[in-house]
Amino acid sequence: MFKSKPTMLISCIAALVPLGLYLYLYPRMPVFVPIHYNGETPDRFVDKASIEVILLSGLGWLGFILMKLLRVLLQKMLLSSYMENIAAVHRIWNAATLLVTIGLAATSTFALTEMVW
Repeated sequence: MFKSKPTMLISCIAALVPLGLYLYLYPRMPVFVPIHYNGETPDRFVDKASIEVILLSGLGWLGFILMKLLRVLLQKMLLSSYMENIAAVHRIWNAATLLVTIGLAATSTFALTEMVW
């Protein structure tokens, strides 16, 4: 009805890309990878299997889940105005979820590729 299924499907796929990339790049990564930079110089290294690298690859999912939780919270807080404009709210919120998910997934994809190349 609001074309949310294709948008949510694209969001899920975008969130999975960095996780798949991490699994693909894992054998090619050095044992210690840079996790923080001071300008162009890495100043902190962690093991490639550390929780920080895994969380970095899950940024897209984090954004997707946070947007879904925020939607439920706002829906409950603003129920009357939400029901009056339900079609517009769904379209805007689905687009926002997609943009946040793609933005965070792109950030983690870039960071993961910089660790290897």
